[in-house]
Amino acid sequence: MPSPTFTFLNHAGFLLRTDNALLLADPWLDGTVLNDAWSLLDRSTSSARLIAELNASGLPVFIWCSRAQPDRLSTPFLRRFRAEFRGIATFLYRQGRDWRLHGELRRNRFAMAECPDGQPRTLARDLRLTAFANGEGDSWCLVRCGRRTLLHLGERALATRAACHAAAERLRRANVRVDVLLTGFADMAWCGNPDDFSRREAAAGQGIERLALQAETFRPRLIVPVASFARFSRVDNAWLNHGRRTPLGVLEAPRLEAQRGLIRFLQPGARFDLEFDSPASLAARHEQALAHWMGCWRDRPEPLARPAQATVAELKEAFLRYRERAGERLHGLPRVLERLRFLRPLVLALPDLRQTLELSYLRGLRLLARDAQADVAMCSGTALYLLRAEDGFDTTYAGGCFWVMRGSGLSAFGRFFLPQRMGRRGLDRQRPWAMGNVLLRATLEWAARGIRTVLR
Repeated sequence: MPSPTFTFLNHAGFLLRTDNALLLADPWLDGTVLNDAWSLLDRSTSSARLIAELNASGLPVFIWCSRAQPDRLSTPFLRRFRAEFRGIATFLYRQGRDWRLHGELRRNRFAMAECPDGQPRTLARDLRLTAFANGEGDSWCLVRCGRRTLLHLGERALATRAACHAAAERLRRANVRVDVLLTGFADMAWCGNPDDFSRREAAAGQGIERLALQAETFRPRLIVPVASFARFSRVDNAWLNHGRRTPLGVLEAPRLEAQRGLIRFLQPGARFDLEFDSPASLAARHEQALAHWMGCWRDRPEPLARPAQATVAELKEAFLRYRERAGERLHGLPRVLERLRFLRPLVLALPDLRQTLELSYLRGLRLLARDAQADVAMCSGTALYLLRAEDGFDTTYAGGCFWVMRGSGLSAFGRFFLPQRMGRRGLDRQRPWAMGNVLLRATLEWAARGIRTVLR
C-alpha cells in the first residue's frame, strides 16, 4: 500500500494524496491578485496542469480554504476549476464572523462542508482535518494523513508565545504529535512608507521570531516553509519588498540556529513521502529549492503599472454610489456614526492629480486645499477602485498601495471604511446581531484608544 505523499504547489498551496482521497489547500498557481498588487515569485505553475492532475487521479478531492483572501481563494482558479474539473469535489471552510468565504463558494455553486472550530472532520479512512480559529476570518488546521500529522499555520496564525502554548496544550489534551509544521516566514502586509526601512526590518524579524516560537513549542520532526513566496508587484507598492527575508536569510538567522537542520524548503512540484522521508532524505531537494528560490528573489521583473488615472468627477460619482450602498446595507448607520464622531471624514491625497479630497458620509466628497493635511495618499486609479469595488478596502489595504501621511492615518483609513468591510464580510442588515457585535467592539476599541491617548 503506497504511503501518503505531500506535494508543494506554490506560495501557500499544497496537495496531500492518500489511497482514498486528495486534500488541496489554498491554491493560487498563476496570475496576479489584489488588483495586480501581488504576483508569485515563481510564475511557472499552472491551474490547468493541477486540475488535469486532479481529474486523472480518479479520487474525491477536498479543497481547504484557510481564508477569503485571493492568494488562498484565487478567483481565476475557481472559474477554471468549475469549468474543467470532472470529479467529485468538496470545499472545506471554517465559518467565523466573516461570511465572505461562504458567500464566494456559494456564488460559484460548489459543494461545501463546514468545519466547526476544533472538531475533527473525517474526509476519508486515512485523512482527517481539524480547523481552528485565528481571528474572525482566518483559520489554521491540523491534518491527520495516514500515520502522520501536519500542522498548517500559514503566515499569520499563532504569532505569540501565549497563542502557541494555548494551541500546544489543546493538541496535548488530544494526544497529538506534530510531525510536519507548515508555516510562513514573511507576512505579505503593509509595513511602512517607502522611507520606513527600519519598520520593514522589524516586521521581518517578527516573522523569524514567530517561526522559532512555533518550532520550539510544537517540536516537529520537519518544518516546510509555505505562504511566503509572493512579491509586491506594482510600481506603487514595490518598496514593500525591501527588507523582506529571503529563504537563505531565514536559514542564516541566529534565532533559528537550533532548527536549521529541520527546515526544508521545497520548490513548486516537489513531492515527498510522509511516511519515510525525513530532513536528511530531503537535504538534496532542499539545496535545489534554495537555489531556485534565491534565483526567483534576484529576478526582479519591471513593476506593473498602477491603475489608469481617474478624474475628480469619476471619484465623486463613485463615492456617491458607495455612500448610498453603505447607508442602505446598514440602515443609515454610517451617517449616524459620523455625526456621533465614532467615524470621522477621511482626508485623501491624490499625488497624480495634485488634489486633496475629503470623504464624508454626511457631506459627500469635497475638494480641499492642495496642502491640507491628509490621512493617507494613493494614486487616483487606486482610489477609484477603492470606492467602486465591493472588496475595495480589503484589496487596497492588503496590496499596500497607499502611503500614510500622519500618525493616526492608518486607523482613520480603516475606521472610515468599516461599513464597506462589514458589508463585504456579510455583516449587514441581514445579520443584525453580528453587525451590532462588530460595531460594539469597534466602539470599545475606539474608546480604549482615546483613553490611552489621554493618559499619556
